[in-house]
Amino acid sequence: MKRLMALSLLCIGIGVTAQQKAYDPKMIGCYKGSEQNQQIEGFSKYWVSCRLENGKSMLLFVSIDPDGTVQQATENGSWWTESGKYYELHKYDNVTDVYHYEVLDNGDVKFQSIELMGKKDNTYTFIDTKIEED
Repeated sequence: MKRLMALSLLCIGIGVTAQQKAYDPKMIGCYKGSEQNQQIEGFSKYWVSCRLENGKSMLLFVSIDPDGTVQQATENGSWWTESGKYYELHKYDNVTDVYHYEVLDNGDVKFQSIELMGKKDNTYTFIDTKIEED
């Protein structure tokens, strides 16, 4: 009986440990960014992304198409880091994007895509600029 109890506790402990996610403290906070013509030719994209210390994330996203039409979206999700990779789970479609990331000396973060929308893709790069608090 003691062995069964010990085995049960061990399994629970392993399960809890496996579910814990790491959050690089240098990534916590709000950032802004933009890009033109990277994912869609003729489109400009602007965003503010906030990564909270509990792993939740919020993204305010604005895109402008070649005709000047502006679209705005807000996304909620979660984020974590592991082995030099940044993971961003989008709540709206339950898909996780994966990036290599590097925190630069000035606090900005450089991203290089590994997997986007569930498919391998290493063509997308951008920099998030840290929004400093007053």
